[in-house]
Amino acid sequence: MKKICVICLIVLTGTLGFANSEEFDLYEYLYINALTQQDQLSLLQIIADRDFSGVGEFYAAALNRTVREYPNIRSATEKSYADDKTVLLASLLGQEKYTDAAGDLWRAFNAFSDPLVKAELLMALGKMRAVDYLPQVIRVLNDLNRAPSRDRLSSERVAFGAIISLEKYGDISGYLPVYFAAIGWYSNRITDQAENSLAVICDDPTDHMIGVITNSGSSFEDRKIALDTVNHSKVSGESKARAATIALAEGWRLQTTRVAELEQLRSMRKVAMRMIQANGFSDDSVYKDLGQSYDQFAKRAGGDRNEAFDVIATLRSIATEESAKQLAQFLSDLNTKVQRKTNTTADRDLAMAIIPAIGAIGNAVGRPALTAVTALSGNDGWPQAVITAARNALQQIP
Repeated sequence: MKKICVICLIVLTGTLGFANSEEFDLYEYLYINALTQQDQLSLLQIIADRDFSGVGEFYAAALNRTVREYPNIRSATEKSYADDKTVLLASLLGQEKYTDAAGDLWRAFNAFSDPLVKAELLMALGKMRAVDYLPQVIRVLNDLNRAPSRDRLSSERVAFGAIISLEKYGDISGYLPVYFAAIGWYSNRITDQAENSLAVICDDPTDHMIGVITNSGSSFEDRKIALDTVNHSKVSGESKARAATIALAEGWRLQTTRVAELEQLRSMRKVAMRMIQANGFSDDSVYKDLGQSYDQFAKRAGGDRNEAFDVIATLRSIATEESAKQLAQFLSDLNTKVQRKTNTTADRDLAMAIIPAIGAIGNAVGRPALTAVTALSGNDGWPQAVITAARNALQQIP
């Protein structure tokens, strides 16, 4: 090693008049003839510091040699030097975007065990956008997303490299793996990086999140998180309305008997309704789905009171003739219960929310149901507060 360093010193101090290419030729010669991993690393660091341009072929040859020699290295110290050298070579090849070395980068990923080396190799593939190896990088992250190995730190380091790689690729196929990393088992450092990378890969995640919401392989929790992702993103109101309409439908299409999953579906429906209130809807099927959410509580089918009131607020915000018609039907059903003397305090509370909603929409389709409320007075009818609310609502309808 000392001999190598002396030669390098002579080269550094005695070749200042050489052209850049001639200087590099000397370093290349020294590197090719260096026998140990330590000597090769020392020379490579000098070459990297000299910042030669257009030497990707040299770096590729150096990596190829390292991959071939690595299985025969017995010394732990020499293996450590080989690891450091491979990290440096991967970084340099990524900067050079020398795609001809992609095959050796992937072979090195499978040959080396150090997670930091693996991470750098993955990042290099992304930096040079080696498209032939994009599926492999995606598979690495997908596998890690499912569960960590026994060594969580090592798994996180490799995952970090895969996330950065997919960010550099900038290909839409990498979005979902990075998304699941962002909501996965990793520490904050990894999930935060994944979230940052998502914005680089795609500025409108709507289609991908809808894919999660409708995918039969998605858990109920993942579907809810996907909808939240769209809700908190900077996409257009139209995109949010589309995702919300689909999520509301999925919230009723899916079936389960597990309490936790039922709550996740209910939560997803509520988020969808709030999104519809803010952004509108994209399909008339929304009326049927809203009706189902209301009926589950109003007809004592084990529904959630707050979900029923979310339905009323959503129909009020939609403010169409169809929404007014649906609210009027809800009120007519309540009137029937009053007539049959089967109404409850919960029915009164529903009426006190439905009546002003009909009035706010101001569509004449709601007039008959409101008029019927005012006729159901007396001891066996609606309380005076409900009657008053109905009269006020009638005044709002032209």
